Amino acid sequence: MQVMIADRLETIFRQSFEIERFTEDLSIENVKGWDSVGHIALIMELQKKFKVSISPVDAVELTSVGKIIKYLKENTKNK
Repeated sequence: MQVMIADRLETIFRQSFEIERFTEDLSIENVKGWDSVGHIALIMELQKKFKVSISPVDAVELTSVGKIIKYLKENTKNK
């Protein structure tokens, strides 16, 4: 399941941000365009594509690809 999540997440990141390589190390600190506005857009896209509701408290913590994958793995069921 983690591979499916990562593949879908990579598509979202490639559409949302200018990235050369998609890795779990990508974070709000090292991705161009992943600022506060980009983060809100990313959270909205994650909710839409993964059919999950992300609380504001959780959204604030989802600042890296690794954290997002872990969160989605724990909060989705083969969606």
